[in-house]
Formats: sequence, structure tokens, C-alpha cells
Amino acid sequence: MFNKIASLFILVFCLSLLLVSCSDSDPVAPSEEHFEALGFIILDENGNVIFKQLKGQIDNEISSGFSVLLASGEMHYSIEFLDEYGNDIGVPGEDDHNHNEAMIETIIESEDDHTLSFESEDNTLFELEIEGWEMHINPLKVGITNFRVQILHEGHPDFTSPFFPMEVK
Repeated sequence: MFNKIASLFILVFCLSLLLVSCSDSDPVAPSEEHFEALGFIILDENGNVIFKQLKGQIDNEISSGFSVLLASGEMHYSIEFLDEYGNDIGVPGEDDHNHNEAMIETIIESEDDHTLSFESEDNTLFELEIEGWEMHINPLKVGITNFRVQILHEGHPDFTSPFFPMEVK
């Protein structure tokens, strides 16, 4: 009796794994691939890398955190993602690759159903607007918070960074 129940449980479990997918497309067709990022870089409006993290670790040779200068006013940043070796793989959709009240979260949809999410633990330090894979940050006051970045795809994250320090100075 126990073997029949165990066999039935295993069968139901395996079937449920097969039926769960990322896409609403034809279940017989192969599922689309996820955007496989293991890190990201933030570039300033001149294309200089000002923050880099890979596999949850900040590249301290570039900076120990993400800093925004209050005196500079609104700044424009872009974000690109990294593979497991730290190579720049761009953003989802490029042709060259295949809450609580204290949190602010801005999400914008890209052309291929991926969205960028930038979350901060303190929404009083800056205003944020995202256009595509670019961020416009308008600092409001001096302070320190933590932030994280996600790539969302059809309702679930393909990539989620840990929280990292961010300072408005």
C-alpha cells in the first residue's frame, strides 16, 4: 500500500513539474530561454562604469557602493547585465544575446516582456524614473539606503540582486 501511495505522489509531482512553465505558449513547443544574468553594471551618462556587482559581490576596484551627488541634480544612468564570467551581455531583448511602504519600486516593460525593477529601502532620498534600461535619478536629500535590481519576466524574476548600499551625498 505504501509503495502505491509513494508512486502516485512521485507521479503527481513529476507531472506538476512538466506542466509549470514560464510562457503561456503551446505546451508542446520548447519553452523560451530565460535571460541568464549573474551581475550588473551601472554606467553614467558618459558610458563610464560607476558600479559593478557579480555573483552578489561588489567590485571594490570600481566603488564600494552606488553614489549619487545631490549637487549634480538629475543624473542619467544605464544598466547592463553580466554573465557568470563578468562579460557584458547587455539587456534582455538585444539582438546580440539570447512591499512595503518603505520600498519604492519602479517597473517598466521592455519590448520582449522583460521588465526592469529598481527597489530602494528609502523613497525619500531621490525620485526615480525608468525609461527602457535607463534610470533617471533626481536626488532630493543626503542620506544612505540600500537598493536592488531585478529583471522580471512574465510575473517572476529571472534575476534578482542582493541589496547594496546607495548614498546620496
